[in-house]
Formats: sequence, structure tokens, C-alpha cells
Amino acid sequence: MNGSPPSLFLEGFLLGAALFSAPGPKDTLVIRQGVSGGAIWGIVIVCVVADALLIIVGAAGVGTLLDHHPRIVSFILFAGAAYLAWFGGQRFVACVENKSMPNMGNGAICAHRGVLRTAVALSFANPYAWLDTVILIGSTGAAKPEGQRVSFLIGTIAASSIWFTLLAASSRKLSGLFRYPVAWRWLDGIIALLMAYLTVGLLHDSARLF
Repeated sequence: MNGSPPSLFLEGFLLGAALFSAPGPKDTLVIRQGVSGGAIWGIVIVCVVADALLIIVGAAGVGTLLDHHPRIVSFILFAGAAYLAWFGGQRFVACVENKSMPNMGNGAICAHRGVLRTAVALSFANPYAWLDTVILIGSTGAAKPEGQRVSFLIGTIAASSIWFTLLAASSRKLSGLFRYPVAWRWLDGIIALLMAYLTVGLLHDSARLF
């Protein structure tokens, strides 16, 4: 659909909102950090900037290129499945061993740096992010008239910014519910199940494309 810049902005925003609101690894990281009461806005910035970079890369033609090379996409999906399995496995072990509740006391700064590194890894090693931003949004944006493409891309980036901001603010309000270890065990259990579900889906898609 081609139209005026405002309509293309809205089109991009709605597409981005539909894709980014689906729960994924970055979302669970934001929620986990938010309910812990730890520093969260740096993670939000990482997630939004990563989405913006991947969208721009996709619009530059990489999305269309990958769309014509399914075996490359299959490899990306397989590698991402392995990473998500590792990420979910960590949360499962923490749940089983009752080590889910984070320690936000001494060493919180170092812990925050570690979470920032995790946010970067989940942003760029997550194949769902590549499928959504590079291939789907990027290739859709690349098909727009050159003079109107920017409005569409800004709309999708705005959707990412608003989504992660709302997610962070909402998770902050739930921090009172996570004063006890059992709440953290439940959260890690849910995250582990979600990562297992995403991993199975990625492996299935990888095998289909290969």
C-alpha cells in the first residue's frame, strides 16, 4: 500500500506494533529487569536502537536478499534456536535450583553491564528479530517509493520505542509482587517454557526452509 507520508507512517506503526507486541526473548528480559527494580532504561535503549538498525539494514536491501536465499535464513534460524535453547535452559536451571531471584545489592553495576550485554546478544542473535525487522519490515519498506520510505520506517521504529517503554513502565509497577523467591521461580519457569516453544518453532522453520 502506497500513500501519503502520514498514512505510510501509520502503516509502519501498525505493522511494527503487531510484530513487536508478540512476546520474545527481549521482552522477557525487559520484564525480568523491570520487576527486579534494577536499572532498565539502558536496556530499553539497546532494544530500540537494535530494532532501528535492523530495520534500516533490511530496507537497504538485505531483507530482499535474504528472502531469495532460504538456506542462509535456515542457518540463521538454526543458530538462533541454539541460542534460545541456551537462554531458556539457564532460566530453567535457576528455577529448579531456586536461584531465580536476582541480587540487586553489591555488584549491581557489574550485573547491569552483564544484562546490557545480554540485551545486545538477544537483539542481534535472535532470529525472530531478524525475520520481523530485516526481512518483513525491511523488505516491505524497501518496496515503498524512495521519497516516502522514511515515513514508513519511522513509523515502525516509533512502534518499537513505545512498546518497550510501556513494557518497562508496566513491569516497574509489578515489582512489589516479586519480593519473594517463589514469584521469581514462576517467572523463570514461564520464560523457560516460552523459550522452549520458540526454539521448537525455529527448528521447524529451519528444517522447512532447508
